[in-house]
Amino acid sequence: MQFLNPGFLWWLLLGIVPVMLYLFRRRSKRVRVSTLVFFKTLAQEHQESAWLRRIKKWVSFLLTIALLVLSVFVLSRLIVKQDDADQYRTVILLLDRSASMAVQDESGESRMDAAKRLLTERLKKVPEEVGVALIAYDVRPEVLQARTLKRRELLSRLDTVRSRPIPGRTDTALEAARMLAGLEPPAAIWHVSDQLLPRPESLVGGETTDLPDTPVALPDGIALRELNLALPEISNAGITALQLRPVPLEHSRYDAYVEIALNTDAPDALAVRLNVSVGGIPSQLREVELAPGEKKGLTFRLDGASDQILRVWLESDNDLFPLDDQVLLPLPEVRPIVAAWIRPDAGEDPYTRLALSSIQESGSFELLKGGPSAWPLREKVDAVIFDGWLPPEWPADIPAVVINPPASSGPLLVRKLDAAVPYGSVGVGNEDHPVLFRISSSRVAVTQTAVFETQGGLEPLWTAGREPVLAAGEINGQRIVVMAFSPGLSERLPLTASFPLLMGNSLFWCVGREDGPESNRLFSTGELAPVSGESILWTGPAGNEGRKQRAPLHGDVVEMDRIGMWETDTGVRGASHLLSVSESDIRALGPDGGGDPDYFLADSGIAGNLKAWLLGALSVILLLESWLFHRHAVY
Repeated sequence: MQFLNPGFLWWLLLGIVPVMLYLFRRRSKRVRVSTLVFFKTLAQEHQESAWLRRIKKWVSFLLTIALLVLSVFVLSRLIVKQDDADQYRTVILLLDRSASMAVQDESGESRMDAAKRLLTERLKKVPEEVGVALIAYDVRPEVLQARTLKRRELLSRLDTVRSRPIPGRTDTALEAARMLAGLEPPAAIWHVSDQLLPRPESLVGGETTDLPDTPVALPDGIALRELNLALPEISNAGITALQLRPVPLEHSRYDAYVEIALNTDAPDALAVRLNVSVGGIPSQLREVELAPGEKKGLTFRLDGASDQILRVWLESDNDLFPLDDQVLLPLPEVRPIVAAWIRPDAGEDPYTRLALSSIQESGSFELLKGGPSAWPLREKVDAVIFDGWLPPEWPADIPAVVINPPASSGPLLVRKLDAAVPYGSVGVGNEDHPVLFRISSSRVAVTQTAVFETQGGLEPLWTAGREPVLAAGEINGQRIVVMAFSPGLSERLPLTASFPLLMGNSLFWCVGREDGPESNRLFSTGELAPVSGESILWTGPAGNEGRKQRAPLHGDVVEMDRIGMWETDTGVRGASHLLSVSESDIRALGPDGGGDPDYFLADSGIAGNLKAWLLGALSVILLLESWLFHRHAVY
């Protein structure tokens, strides 16, 4: 026990007064009266033995002392030191509200509801003199309640916290809690989540606390307590990645890449079914078996028109976390790329012309043709193709594809070879680069016509001998693809499908179309999307047509705080989905549990400020004294 205001204990000296009254009582006096009739009547009503009168005398004395002592204890604010909460000036509630906190147990209680219930009970044991603040976090922290002594206000804010379909990020949340705790030290941080904070080696700054079981580095005067609300056993399969891109040379066809994963703590392998539909019509079905912690990537070829809805959903048994099981995305509308083809002579390389024509026929490409006299261009284009010629002044504001460069220009340092050198094969530098998408590099033969330096951001993609013959990169914000060979002189390149694909991939990559047009974007929840307009219409995954909800826009960005498709009143559209490896990989409660469960869950009965208990005891004493000594009072 401890007194918060021990200065009031001096009032206990008032106990000398009843002690003196009981020790030095006045003696009875003899008084002559005219009759004893009335006194005899009173004596008959209050006939008591001597020992009973003596006991009542001391009971009355003890009750008087108890009334005085309890009154002084109430003024001195007596508390029971149930734990270390009373030694801090501030307690920071760091509550996880990320997507995984929506997981429910067998009784239907979510991890968020369990967190609020346990925190509400635990706060009853914290002295009223300790200030409490509330921080809820997902991908970014939010101070919902600054430090306050008003418990009712804090509990009302705590009750409004809901889990959001957004990944959690603990490093920024812990940093915010440390800053808030440092304002009124000593302080304690109560972290409540379905997973523990990272270990000390992954954090920067601060010193370890004096608590031996503290898992993170904290400055002196700040302690950490953790409550892990993970379920003892859980199995969850979810969609962790999705990419959709138009096929360069095929109209109304798309390539989709889907990654699915099973959480590491799953007890057994799980069979899942991945379904794909376009415009409400089933398109693909894959059945996959996943081992715990395994990830698998699946590729689909889809046929559809722009604005049709692509729906990808996952089905598995005993899934307690449905937020990562479905993705909705409108198929993008492909705007043709406008490119200018500049050659130094009137003749055309028939192989380059054939490759560009095949792209043009797909409906994704428009070509403007001209010679050096047409430079600089009057028309606005998305990209320019320099074939055997480079301008004296390099255009730094247009993406460029350079074929068979004759000399240096701008950021390109090129030396023309006196004689072309044929190579029967090429080496591949980065086969995963978008420029080499779907290209069989092992069957390519080229004839090198120039040597260039891969300086700045240029990355070699093909090499002939020791020299690069194909490179792509970004220099000063401009995307450039350099081909140091002649397509017409190369043997196993111009008449194969690899060359049209190479030209199409180069143009799409330079313009920035490798992941789809800018007007149709797939975001992860929690990201900030640039928008324009007055309102945004959300279409959620609920039901066949989705649940629609319109919300006003305040500014030029909007937070992706829900799952589904969206479109502004200005035509900007996209989709927002969880697609988070960390959230889908739901952790289970280990054998040792982790954290400080006893600190939050132990029920020790009376704790905290005893004012209510002391006032109750005073009331009982007054009632007892009235019943013992005044029930036969004569008026």
